[in-house]
Amino acid sequence: THDFLSNEKVGYIRYASFMNDFTDAQMDLVLERYKNTEGIILDLRENGGGNIFNVPKLLGRFVQSKTLVGFSITRNGPKHSDFGDRENFYITPNDGIKYLKPVIVLIDKGSFSATTFLALATKAFPNITLMGDATGGGGGLPNGGQMLNGWTYRFSISQLLDLNGNNYAEEGVPADINVSFDWSDLTKDEILDKAIDEIIN
Repeated sequence: THDFLSNEKVGYIRYASFMNDFTDAQMDLVLERYKNTEGIILDLRENGGGNIFNVPKLLGRFVQSKTLVGFSITRNGPKHSDFGDRENFYITPNDGIKYLKPVIVLIDKGSFSATTFLALATKAFPNITLMGDATGGGGGLPNGGQMLNGWTYRFSISQLLDLNGNNYAEEGVPADINVSFDWSDLTKDEILDKAIDEIIN
């Protein structure tokens, strides 16, 4: 879902789930539509995650050169701290239309898994600002199975660390600009209003 806001000065994109795949042609269409805006708001609130491969696919539209955004470590033993060596995680620019003006990503406690992954990666992007509340956490490659009684289990076998080595899987990625939603007045969206104000003022 997407549309213009504030007299077409701002583009708004609502991405509700990383389970929803998108094509390069669709992204080209959307970014071409908002190429003359002053900034884009990417709304990932209540996005519970999904296909983690959609994260670099999306972020590749907002970067001009290959960018190191963090380090991936994968569990390789039975102990709690048994992880392999850090592997560099890069975001590579997409060959299609890119948007290098300001982007504000809206996040909240309902933003989990792949959304936390994306939020962490944006810390390395000077043109992207996280706004709202900290994400809900999560992330990592899922693994699991089924026990003899029929119960199934699932857990992450990897972690993504930011450039300073911080892991946000438990507590979530904090917003750059904290803004609260006033649940007593549902006629307004204070977080969205603040994002618009941040772009045009």
